Amino acid sequence: MMILVIVLLAIHVLAAIFWAGSTFGQAVGGLEGSARLFGAQMLAALIAVLAGGGLWGILHRGPIGGMEKALLVGVVCAVIAAGVQGALRRSKPQLAQQIAAVLLAITLLTMTLARYTP
Repeated sequence: MMILVIVLLAIHVLAAIFWAGSTFGQAVGGLEGSARLFGAQMLAALIAVLAGGGLWGILHRGPIGGMEKALLVGVVCAVIAAGVQGALRRSKPQLAQQIAAVLLAITLLTMTLARYTP
């Protein structure tokens, strides 16, 4: 079971790093190559969410405590970020990346600090 957790965690973190990093880069640095990157970003988002769901199923059974509440805030922000990126990618791509960057920053903070939430 521990090997599965390690593999899922590695997949989750690597996908999230790519998704968030490419989003932050586009939000600040511009949209050069954004059309080519969009598919990879959405694939990374899907992989991050699915691997995170697998981790949740293994590690967070039972009542919902402070840690789980913090993680849920991160999950909601991540899902909204993906939705914004998809919905605004053609009409307002720069705004989409900027909104998603803020939401993904919140996601990263909640997931990093969740362990310390009472």
